[in-house]
Amino acid sequence: MRALAGLILAASLLAGCAPKLPEGIDETRLTEGVGRAIGSGSTCVMMADAAGKVVWRAGGYITCSRNLPTCAGGEPVIAEVVLKDAVGKPARFASCPTGTGGVNTVGWAIGPVPTGEGKPARNLTYVAVMEGERALPGREIQERVERAFIRAGF
Repeated sequence: MRALAGLILAASLLAGCAPKLPEGIDETRLTEGVGRAIGSGSTCVMMADAAGKVVWRAGGYITCSRNLPTCAGGEPVIAEVVLKDAVGKPARFASCPTGTGGVNTVGWAIGPVPTGEGKPARNLTYVAVMEGERALPGREIQERVERAFIRAGF
């Protein structure tokens, strides 16, 4: 019994440390909205707070953890590196081929999470990336994901 109580306490402490979306944002609605807007196995979307701590992640684990070209030169990096570098910077989007032959492309949308009319500023930054033969261009990703954010309560 004592061991069970210890496990429950440990789990609740860990849950309290887990990144969280701001109050008033429905995570299920956000996940479903982003999934409908740009969801696929080749999609990764993350949000970070002003300190660069990831507060929400959705999409394919493989895409989130793959080194992909940023379309700005330099070495390919994972989405979380791009996200942390984007905190506090203006929005941008990019698209480029990911390998030889030009079959696969990558599309990036990066910037502040938009604030809907009458809503408080949340001071969050997002990155959304798709990679593959049918990846959307960065500008299209930006438009779709930002609409989904607003619909989810931002």
